[in-house]
Amino acid sequence: MAGTSFRKMSRWAGRWVWCAALAFPFLSGQAPQPDMGSLLDKLSQKIKDSFDYKNWRASIVSTTTKTDKSWTPEEVTVVTKNVRSVHEGEPQEEILKALETKKGRTTDITQKYAEDRRKEREKARKRRAGEQDQTGTDDERGGGSMSLAEFLPFSEKKRGDFEFRLRDEAMVDGHPVSVLDVRAKVKDPRSWDGMFYFNPETYDLLKVDLRPSKNPKLVKELEMEIDFEVLQNRYLVLKRTRFKINAGIFIKHIRQIVEDVYSNFEVLDEKN
Repeated sequence: MAGTSFRKMSRWAGRWVWCAALAFPFLSGQAPQPDMGSLLDKLSQKIKDSFDYKNWRASIVSTTTKTDKSWTPEEVTVVTKNVRSVHEGEPQEEILKALETKKGRTTDITQKYAEDRRKEREKARKRRAGEQDQTGTDDERGGGSMSLAEFLPFSEKKRGDFEFRLRDEAMVDGHPVSVLDVRAKVKDPRSWDGMFYFNPETYDLLKVDLRPSKNPKLVKELEMEIDFEVLQNRYLVLKRTRFKINAGIFIKHIRQIVEDVYSNFEVLDEKN
């Protein structure tokens, strides 16, 4: 029973990985404040234009690290895979290799991992079908994962629920960027506080550090980092995601870090 609960909690954590770093305190240095409405309009429009694609493929190296109470690694699983995502239909996943390291010993678990993923996808497919029957709507996000839009507070519809403050410039990949500190006015597990790093000239979003404004039940820590890169001077694509969670009670506990590194990212909208 405990093993089943742990696996359910692990799958729940994975749904949040879209995808974690500590937000800077409000007492840090403050940059001169611009016309915030105008800035949010520019960010919102840029994000809308940059994510105007539905079909893509990429190579991903996913590292899942399970740890002890002091965050010392106890088990590390490294999965290399190719993923192709399409607007209509479930993302296609090709598992190339899966290696598990435990107690200093590394084991090739590629076949087992691929089969487990197949079963998970089948269960998710049935769950979505049941939800669709109940609501009469289809979830465009696919796989039960959270969409990036749920974390972005820049639209006119959402911005009234947050406080925004421009911070001192920071560096991302050796380049100076502007930093927007965002805090939810009402603390709720579905509202996220965080730092948004963007190019001050093009308004391209380059990095996001997030945590819930209020932790969900049984969750002690929940942090997320997302790094982006600009492809073809147009598309904003994933470069790296990092997710950290500390949740549960007693033996039904999970402490893990999941990091996905993307490469060979291609937008396929114009090709297919």
